[in-house]
Amino acid sequence: MTRTFTEYGDRRNPAILFLHGIRLGREIWAPHARLLAQRYHVVTVDLPGHGSQAQVDFSERALRDTISNAVVNICASPPLVVGYSLGGYVAMEYSAHYPQHTAGLVLAGCAMDYEGWRRFPYEMSVRLSEMVPRHWLDAFFHVSLRVTLPKSLAQVVEQIPFNRDVFRRTATIARSNKRFSDLLATYRKPVLFVQGEYDVLFRLDEKRFLSMVPQAQLRVIRRTDHTAPLRRVKEFSNIIADFAKRIFS
Repeated sequence: MTRTFTEYGDRRNPAILFLHGIRLGREIWAPHARLLAQRYHVVTVDLPGHGSQAQVDFSERALRDTISNAVVNICASPPLVVGYSLGGYVAMEYSAHYPQHTAGLVLAGCAMDYEGWRRFPYEMSVRLSEMVPRHWLDAFFHVSLRVTLPKSLAQVVEQIPFNRDVFRRTATIARSNKRFSDLLATYRKPVLFVQGEYDVLFRLDEKRFLSMVPQAQLRVIRRTDHTAPLRRVKEFSNIIADFAKRIFS
């Protein structure tokens, strides 16, 4: 049976569950997990359509089953869930419906609601990705990964299997005009938003999210963008460690 998750550290320690962004996989969290594993039980999973689950349909049911399996069967107690980009939206959706399964949330690069004009750029890019030949799209991703990520990490990401249908599925979610800030407003446990200073797009609704979740805190990683959690591994891991220490103490 294909293994869809990786564990670091002792299961007896408080748990931290990492959810990756689109076109990524659980491998991107290995450096963070190693930094946190001495004190915490760290679990990283592949979302449907990615990595070991590349052939699994990216659906709400598959997402729920993936996270529930990690939370219920792997973590000894409700984990702090860390979601980056797409993983952040997945974390918000899951936690709104199953708050008892989480100890808190760290949400990076996802303080934007896909509504109105904001969903059109993504929809157009998805349609374009469906029209162009596969080798053209692979070449585009190769260049964009080398530009936006450290070379060593870009090489890791390029080796992660990915189902292009995820683009279409996520575009459908965006088209629904679902406001994730409304979903998160029902969540009563600790929340931390972590934003890259220059991540302009995904900071558009930052004030709305913070106002909807009074207990939420904000940390900004200076002089970086949407890739902040991946470029600033030690800084991002330290932010998580500080937040986790407050939650689990």
